[in-house]
Amino acid sequence: MSILLQPLKCSACGAPLKAKERDRMLLCSHCGTLSLVTAGKTAPVNFAIAAPAIESRDALVYIPFWIVNAEVSVTHEKISGGGISRMVSGQKQMRGVRDFYICAADAVPEEYARVWNMELTLKQPEIKTVPDFAGSERVVMTMEQETAGENAEFIFLRYEAEIPGTLQELDYEFRVNSTKVLYLPAYKKSTSYQLGV
Repeated sequence: MSILLQPLKCSACGAPLKAKERDRMLLCSHCGTLSLVTAGKTAPVNFAIAAPAIESRDALVYIPFWIVNAEVSVTHEKISGGGISRMVSGQKQMRGVRDFYICAADAVPEEYARVWNMELTLKQPEIKTVPDFAGSERVVMTMEQETAGENAEFIFLRYEAEIPGTLQELDYEFRVNSTKVLYLPAYKKSTSYQLGV
């Protein structure tokens, strides 16, 4: 058996890239471009880096999130009990076109990622961007783009199942329009994290 290993090259300047662990986003040391690694090849990726909105003495790190823009349409749903509670409580519905936030780093404990995914999806933060990571650690991105779309759909289903009433039937369409990467600032202390947005 033979294996042909091809070096990864920057999607902008063609310089060789070095992989950092299992990182799906590689930073070119020559031109500073971030490239997405998919199926052993590099490609340009739409990404942004959010500026911290709060300050802390803890270490600033940047955590990658996939922002999945999707259109959700529900054609039929049947709820047993709680239907009135849903209307009275005024809970937001995940319908129409919206952005889903998906934490894309295995290094972040699941209990943080799960809460952030739902909270950020429901209450979209106002983001001011910065041009670079300013010497702060960039957490390794481990999630593939396709998996992010699947996780976005899961967030929608989880939300529908958790609001008041027993969801008995749900017919829906979930269509991913686009994806991009957003690095959100977080403060890390030992193994705990606090988002900085």
